[in-house]
Amino acid sequence: MDEAPRIRSIEPLNGRSLRVDFDNGDIRLFDGYRLRGPKYIPLTDPEVFVTATVEEGKLVWEQLNITISPSYVRRFSVPYDPDYKPEDHVPTKKEIIGERIAMIVFPIMAIAGIVGTVIWYINN
Repeated sequence: MDEAPRIRSIEPLNGRSLRVDFDNGDIRLFDGYRLRGPKYIPLTDPEVFVTATVEEGKLVWEQLNITISPSYVRRFSVPYDPDYKPEDHVPTKKEIIGERIAMIVFPIMAIAGIVGTVIWYINN
């Protein structure tokens, strides 16, 4: 069985994402929002997130005693495209429809929640 590729180097792109170079030549984009749980809360601070280093092929925040395996980084990342520009993104029909539905449904849900709370308060 082949060993999973190890992380060779990282480059912080902003306060929440890293460009990750693997030893097999693969380059991936890892988003810190994938890290869930109480121990990862300090990583929501961009100044702390960018202090990541690579040790023995793993992603490490030494001061927080956090180590993330290269297989996790690889599984929860996307291929890195250096030419991608968010402003060039053309929304799909599915994204447009989802956005329009959200613009209608979320305010209705908020109003329903307020009305429900008022009714509950009146009755209790």
